[in-house]
Amino acid sequence: MLKTYRIELRRSPLLTAFPVMIIVDLAVLFGRSQYWIGVWPEASVAAQIVTLFLGPVLAGVSAWQAGRSSRSGMPEFLLAAARPGWRIEAARLAATLTLGFLAYGIGCLTAAAVSLKDAGPGFLWPSYLLLGAATLTIFASVGHLAGRWWPSPGFTPVVCALGCFISMLGLPFKFNVLAGPPDTHVSLPPLAVRLLLALALATLAVTAPPRTSKADRQMPRWELPRHTSVVAVGSVLCCLLALAFAPFAGELRVERSASATEPLCDRADESAPRVCVWPEHRKYLPELTDMAQRLDRPTQPWVKAPSEFYEVGLRRGRLGDRGFDIAEGHVRTAAIAMADQVFTTSLGRCVPPLKERRAWQAIDNIHMWLEYQAMGQDPATADDGLHLTGVTAAQHDAAEAARMTPAGQQKWIAQERNHLGENRWCKPDEWH
Repeated sequence: MLKTYRIELRRSPLLTAFPVMIIVDLAVLFGRSQYWIGVWPEASVAAQIVTLFLGPVLAGVSAWQAGRSSRSGMPEFLLAAARPGWRIEAARLAATLTLGFLAYGIGCLTAAAVSLKDAGPGFLWPSYLLLGAATLTIFASVGHLAGRWWPSPGFTPVVCALGCFISMLGLPFKFNVLAGPPDTHVSLPPLAVRLLLALALATLAVTAPPRTSKADRQMPRWELPRHTSVVAVGSVLCCLLALAFAPFAGELRVERSASATEPLCDRADESAPRVCVWPEHRKYLPELTDMAQRLDRPTQPWVKAPSEFYEVGLRRGRLGDRGFDIAEGHVRTAAIAMADQVFTTSLGRCVPPLKERRAWQAIDNIHMWLEYQAMGQDPATADDGLHLTGVTAAQHDAAEAARMTPAGQQKWIAQERNHLGENRWCKPDEWH
């Protein structure tokens, strides 16, 4: 069997296309985004998402490889051979998976290498890597089985590749995740379901009886061994069981418990608010502490910052999570949540009547002004790369105010505050 595996490995078209696969792997890894560098869960997801392209490629190549014997006039030999056919099929599938996993592994190691400097303690998260490995195995096995039963040199590989790509995007049964913030992780039950499906499909792909024509059925041949038939039937049952259990296994990605690790906290100076983040987001901490310090030194004495700021997931309360978020490496989203906490700490929760449009506009203006204060940049630079909707007027007004002198900002913010009707519409914040 080992000799057959080496032969199949040398004959695999993936061997010729291997450099191209590596280029595609690295292009997807770095071309989609680079904010994941230095964050272990995000780097793991970036390495795993490459299977969105490698999976369909393996499905197509596996289908071509599995149907090669029929196209070369060898089905009669295989049907009458004394050696169990599943060994030959297993060698073919193993050769395809070897090259696919090798390309996948190079991407994973590259993601780890470029993240080592900024990511701190830890490494790539195994759950994301196992999810990618399960995806590659599932699609390579589907292609292998399709190639055995319909050995077309062009139609079957193309249909398998396109079908697998569409299924990854359209089916409710997800095969990958697109983001990996540190406050979430892959849930074990749905991951186990996908691993079970991958193992069952791989077993079925090599043990399923060949699809024979009427002429082939007239030939004397070795019957499929009983134990092989049992394994094939068991694989079908396992596939059905995995698919049936998938809806009950839950979401692929779930919230991570704050007790899973110790948060990383720091402050710009002794008087500034403390900022706490997930350890995996340590590279953002210096910028976040500077933001908290700027919010604690506003141009108005009535503006008060809380004593602590927490990232999303570290302090989930009965009324929700007021933590700041870092979306796709952009701390501007953290400034939004920090500004909201400063606003509610200073003025409370303000809910004017819907008809009081100017009061609502004042709330948006003050919020946006606080965000620009946190960023400490020109508003145009602070908003670069962030798509804000529904606050165009507030962006314009707050941006003009942020560019005023300190005296001008004091006058502007005092005017905006007068529109709030604090005694009627603002109440102390009750969130804990």
